[in-house]
Amino acid sequence: MNIIQTALVVTLLTVTANLRAQESKPPPPEPTTGSLNLANAIALSLSNNPSLSAYSYDVRAVEAQRIRAGYLPNPEVGLEVENLPGSGSRSGADTTETTLRLSQVIELGGKRARRLDEARLAGGIAAWDYEARRLDVLADTTRRFIEVAAAQERLSLAREATALAETEREVVTQRVQAARNSVVEQKKAEISVARAKLDEEHASHALLAARKALAAMWGNENAVFSSARAEFFTHRRPEAFGSLMARIGRNPDLARFALEAKLRDSQLRLARTRGIPDVTLSAGVRQFADENEWAGVFGVSVPLPFFDRGQADVYEALQMQGKTEALGFAIRVQLASQLFGIYQELLHSVTELDAMAKDILPAAREVLRATEDGYKQGRFSYLELADARRSLIELRRSNLEAAFNYHIYLADIDRLIGTAALAPQSPEPSAKKKN
Repeated sequence: MNIIQTALVVTLLTVTANLRAQESKPPPPEPTTGSLNLANAIALSLSNNPSLSAYSYDVRAVEAQRIRAGYLPNPEVGLEVENLPGSGSRSGADTTETTLRLSQVIELGGKRARRLDEARLAGGIAAWDYEARRLDVLADTTRRFIEVAAAQERLSLAREATALAETEREVVTQRVQAARNSVVEQKKAEISVARAKLDEEHASHALLAARKALAAMWGNENAVFSSARAEFFTHRRPEAFGSLMARIGRNPDLARFALEAKLRDSQLRLARTRGIPDVTLSAGVRQFADENEWAGVFGVSVPLPFFDRGQADVYEALQMQGKTEALGFAIRVQLASQLFGIYQELLHSVTELDAMAKDILPAAREVLRATEDGYKQGRFSYLELADARRSLIELRRSNLEAAFNYHIYLADIDRLIGTAALAPQSPEPSAKKKN
């Protein structure tokens, strides 16, 4: 199973998890100190990624908003005292009337049901946003894992280049001692060794940086794993573009707009209900101080919608509805364009890897072997030998970068469509572990 296939298996097991299930799940996996594969890296990231943990609070906050939307308006209690002591015949307190009233707003037009519907849809959108962030973490982890795997291969190639340069230096030294080459060629060979060691040192630092960047995905400041384990040079053909394009709707950044369109409809219906006045009912008791008697009171009040009938709210909801439709279409066009561009680059990487494995690298190795034999026999100069060596090293670097680009492009496509981009077939016969 190659890098991207492993990522997709983990995606199916993790991205669809419910937030409430997270609270009862087992403790998150601990960082491994041994060889790390992509499945381990993704499991660690989805369990411990700092930004993902912070983002989950937004979903819980939206759940609180849904609960609040279901509350009825709070009742009100009021105390009213009339006929307080004044002047003349009303200078005493025996004419005071005290009323204790309890009022309740009765919402009409289905306002509470519309609020609940709006809050439910908003919660669904928040869940989509969370899933998008989870896929971002998965994609970032995959890319960083590929970076580590590529950095390991670059360091291995740099070490081979250093060893090859040292071997060539030994050959040149022997020929100089036998008076068959000049000291100048020996100096050139020593320069090649020094340059190769510098490249090796740079590759070593790049690997350390890549390892640290990967460990940061699950909140570790230091990488405790020993190496990233991946079949780096294994590749397969992607599906046809039309098949991938048909699944682009699974992208959470786009899928959320289908739910957001329903949210805008709900908001529009809620805005229209605001034009229906609510009724306030009140009931209580009144005390008459002069006779020390009690009586019940009842009241009804309804606002008169002469001026504000909710027209502005309806207009605003209509504009937001149009904005959502426009944004959804724009994002779909953008994603389709990105998918097409990345797909073309992926096809080029596959073609390049096939050509390297079948024709170019075997021919370059044969040229180097023939040049080495001819150099020992005096038929080729050191410059010709050095050129053959550099040519093979550069071709192997190109093959390494083509494999790196292949996995990166495939990860990008999987993020765009939210599923696998590989065709269900066996790996290419020419795909080899060794570059």
